[in-house]
This record gives sequence, C-alpha cells and structure tokens, in this order.
Amino acid sequence: MRWMLAGLLFALAVALAIGTVAIRAGNAALRHDVERTYRDIQDRMGELERLGLERAETATPEYLAAAMWAQLRAEQQRRLERLQ
Repeated sequence: MRWMLAGLLFALAVALAIGTVAIRAGNAALRHDVERTYRDIQDRMGELERLGLERAETATPEYLAAAMWAQLRAEQQRRLERLQ
C-alpha cells in the first residue's frame, strides 16, 4: 500500500512539474509577443513625431494659401462641370 501511495504521489509530482513547465512556456511566448508589440508601438510613436515635425514645417502661410487656392479652383471646376 505504501508503494502504491508513493507511486501516486510521484505521478502527481510529475504532472505538477509538467503543468508548471507548460504554463511558463505559455508565459514566455506571451511575454515575447507583448515585447514585440511594445517595440512596434515605440517605432510608430517615433514615426508619428517625425511626421508631425515634417507637417509643421510644411504648414507655412504660403503653403496653406496655395492649398486653399487649389481647393477653390477644384471646386470651381466641379461646379462648372455640373452646370454643363
């Protein structure tokens, strides 16, 4: 009876060890995914900052006025085409 109880306890210890290893492996995979996502977000934040600075440089009054005139010309052309 003692040997059977010892065998069951050993089997339980092995099962517990296997379960623990499986959980740790899953945690390592999830941690890797989180770190990759974090790096991607950091890269995108840097790109967003760069684009913001680039956009601020192009937002001069002359550039904005030229863009506004281009929109007005396009609207005028669209309205003339609609009348015909």
